[in-house]
Amino acid sequence: MVSIILSVLASIISGMVLFFLQHFFKKKAKQDEKREEIAHKKDILVIKSINAIGELTHANSVALRDGKTNGEMKKAMDLYEEANKEMLDFLIENSTDGGNDKC
Repeated sequence: MVSIILSVLASIISGMVLFFLQHFFKKKAKQDEKREEIAHKKDILVIKSINAIGELTHANSVALRDGKTNGEMKKAMDLYEEANKEMLDFLIENSTDGGNDKC
């Protein structure tokens, strides 16, 4: 009788342990997926920012060479401002202190 009770208790305990482990790993997988998604978005924004700075540098070089600004400088400035705004929005959205960003 005692052995039956012990085997039933062991089965219940092992079932509970497996349930909680499964729950833990599912929750961790969701967190990892969200973290990877955020890192991917950040990488895209960094590449956009680098591209915008490159465009701005190129337009500035052309303006210095030709002695006048043209449509390239305006386009580069717009691209830079857009990339900068996207990066700032991303940083505010994903800040760990609830959006109190001290830029």
